[in-house]
Amino acid sequence: MTTHLLVDFGEVISEPQPVAAVRGMAAVVGMPTATFRERYWASRERYDRGLPAQEYWEDVAGRGVRGGELLTLRRLDIESWTHLNFATITALRIAHRRGAQLTLLSNAPSDLADEVRGSAVLGELFSLMVFSAELRLAKPDGEIFDTALALAEVEPGATLFIDDRAENLESARGRGIRTHEFRTATALHDELTAIDLGTPLRGFRTTSPGSRLGAKHPFHRVDRPRRRG
Repeated sequence: MTTHLLVDFGEVISEPQPVAAVRGMAAVVGMPTATFRERYWASRERYDRGLPAQEYWEDVAGRGVRGGELLTLRRLDIESWTHLNFATITALRIAHRRGAQLTLLSNAPSDLADEVRGSAVLGELFSLMVFSAELRLAKPDGEIFDTALALAEVEPGATLFIDDRAENLESARGRGIRTHEFRTATALHDELTAIDLGTPLRGFRTTSPGSRLGAKHPFHRVDRPRRRG
C-alpha cells in the first residue's frame, strides 16, 4: 500500500520560473538574458548543495556582488520560484485528507528553503521538508532519497515519488520507490485517486474546495496554465 508521498517543489508545486523574472535578474547584473541564464544554471547545482549565496551570485555575475545588489538578486530569485501551482496543491491536499503522509524533497539553496519552510499553506500539507542545501546532497543522488525516507520513517515500498525530471525518477526507482512523472495536476490527481492511501483523516470530504489555500500562503498566486520548463 502507498501511504507516503515524496514530492518535488520546483515546477511541481511551484510554477516554472517566469521569463520576466530571469530578465529582471539579468538586468541587475548588467548582462544579456541568454548569458545570464547560462551562468545562472552553470553554478546552480553547487548553490543547491549549500554554496553560500554571495559566492553563487559572484560566480553568476563574474565579479564582486555586495550590499543592496546582492540582497536584490536573492529576493528576485526567491520570488521567481514561489509562484505556487494551486491545482497541484489541491490534488495533494485531497491525498493528505485521504490519509497520505507527505514529505517535500527539493533541490533548493538555503534562501529558497527558508522561504518554502515558512509557507503556511505548505506547512499544512507536509509533515517533513527536506532540502538539498541542508543535507549537502541533491537529486538525483540516491543517498538523498535514503535520507529523506529515513527522516520520514517510511519504507521505499510505501512511497510514491512525484517529480518532473527523468533522472530523478530513475534514481528513485533504483531505491525501490514507485514514481509519478509530473506533467499536469490533473494527471497527478487521477493517479492519486486510484491509489489506496490509508486511513482518511476524520471529517474528510472529497469535495472540499482548494480555494481556501490561497488565503494563508505568503507566496504569489498566479492563475495561469502550467508551462513545461
